[in-house]
This record gives sequence, C-alpha cells and structure tokens, in this order.
Amino acid sequence: MRFLIISPPDLRTARIVDAFKNFGHEVELYIMDEFYRSCSYFDRKLYKFGYRGAEEKFNLKLIEETGAKCNAFRPDFILILCGLCVPVTVQKFLAQYKIILWLWDSAEKSSILKNLVSLADEVFCFDYDEQKILSEKYNVLTHYLPPGFNDKIYFPRELRRDIDLLFVGFPYLERVELMEKICTHAVAEGWSVKIGGKWYDTRHFWKKYFFGRKYPHVINFLDNRFIEPAELAQLYSRSKICLNINAVGNKSVSPRTFEIAATKSFQLMNVGQKSNGYMNFDVDLAIYDDAEDLIKKIKFYLADSELREKIAASGYKSVVENCMPKKLVEKFLATSEVLKNF
Repeated sequence: MRFLIISPPDLRTARIVDAFKNFGHEVELYIMDEFYRSCSYFDRKLYKFGYRGAEEKFNLKLIEETGAKCNAFRPDFILILCGLCVPVTVQKFLAQYKIILWLWDSAEKSSILKNLVSLADEVFCFDYDEQKILSEKYNVLTHYLPPGFNDKIYFPRELRRDIDLLFVGFPYLERVELMEKICTHAVAEGWSVKIGGKWYDTRHFWKKYFFGRKYPHVINFLDNRFIEPAELAQLYSRSKICLNINAVGNKSVSPRTFEIAATKSFQLMNVGQKSNGYMNFDVDLAIYDDAEDLIKKIKFYLADSELREKIAASGYKSVVENCMPKKLVEKFLATSEVLKNF
C-alpha cells in the first residue's frame, strides 16, 4: 500500500516512516509545519492584530504542495500524524482521499482536530478515554494507540547518575507549585535537583526577578530553556529519580512515560494515569498520591538504588516489548479496519 504521511516536525516521525517501509509499504513523507510556528516575527505580530493575509498565502502554498505530492505519488491513504499542523483549508482538499488520523493530542481541545476527525475514515487516539467519545460524536472508527518514542534518541546510556531529582516540562501552575515544595525539601536534604524548561520569559529581565520572588527555591535549580531531546535523554540517564508530573485532566500514558522508561531510568509519576495495557504500573514505575507522599517516596527511593534499578529495568522491558515504533506500526496495520477492507 502507498501512504502519504503528513506530520509536523517531530522526532518520532522518522522512526514511524522506517517501520512502514520495513513492513513493505511505500511511503512519501510531507513535513507540514504550522503557520504561527514557521512565520516571520513581523507576520506573527500582524496575526496577533487580526491580519490573516499571510496565513492565507501560507495555506494556499500548503495546498499546492500537497496536491503536487498527491498527483506524483498517488497514495492509497493519507496518514496524518498529530493533525495540529493541517489547517482546515488543507483538510478540505485532502477529503477527496481516504484519511487515517493518528492523534498525538486531545481532539476535544482543538477546533482543527475536531474538524479533521469529522473528515477522517479512521482515527487512532492518543487518549484512551477520548476513543469512545469521538466514535459516538463523529460516527468514525476509533482505536487507541499511544505515540511511543524515538528509539534512536531514547535508549540506555552508561552514565553516572549524578542528579538526584529531575523534572523537565511545561510550567503548568500545579507543576510549578509542586516543584517549589519539593525544592524547599531539596535545600534542607541536600538533594541535587535539576529542572528544565522555559518557565519565565527571558526577553524581559524583570521576569526572572518576579519569578524568583514567587518561587525562591525553584529558581535555584531551574535551567530556564528548552532542552533538546538528545540532551534530555542524557539527563534521564544521569538521574536517580525522574519526575513524571502529568497535566491535570490527562489520564492516558504520556510520551514522557515511555521516553524515561526507554532510557532505563526510574520514574515517579502522579496517580490517576492509565497504562491501557502498554505498561504495568505496579512494577514498571512508582506512583505518588500528593506532594506529601511524593516527598516521602523521594526520600525512600533515593536510599535504595537496587530497588530503583529493578523497577527501571522492568519499565524498560515493557516499552521495548510494547512501545517501540515498529511494534506500534505493526499494531496499527493489524488493527486498522480501513486497511483490511482496502
């Protein structure tokens, strides 16, 4: 079969393309970026003031490029990864083809994804609980399939674990407040802590000052920048405990869960997530209930390196067996009703 795969710039995509090819399918890849991420600073400012001319030109170019690829490659299916990169005007053009959508985010939170779901012939969902909702609301075939990880980046490394506690992620309020509590204890206990991510705006010098006043302990451990995946994978391998603090409302396993496990590192994750058969939370990682429980478990696991290593090894075994790109594509091909009926 011939697949035109449309994807945003994402490191998982290359491994997924490789897997399709390894299973004997022909693939053409089109990396489609979002207007707001790829436009100039000037166009971004105009967009904020309501000017849409540059966006319309950008979308017309996407339609032209997509049409040219479709005419040259003549795909049997359009496989869209994530979907947020495909504007509605391009979606309307693609509607003449059979569309399979592999969501990497919640469709219910995005008008672009909602519209794309309504046009798709089949949808693979990032969120297990959303699968039933989309099926009933849009009368579309749905399946659950997590996005997995890039195994060329996230793999075990023999590095000294010189970081006691690591968290890298977007600064949702609940995360920042939790990390302030943890960092308060870290100072008293002498823990080596590293926090990564852009948590305040570096364009204005006073942002750091006000952030530091509000979160005086976090600021001492914060590396305030976006951390590239290759560096992040090394940080996981250097850490005794990797914190996996999922955003409020998320219940299905996040890519971070797979990525940490793939480096054979130990992780502490907040209660409430569901593995949906891809991991065994009883043995693959550790769960905490609240801030008080998290602090107790940090102390407990920092004192037991053998137990950390045992749990990390179990998590690694699970993701290698279930979540490698080849395994996920294999499940995709075996599960898809649209492909079976082609």
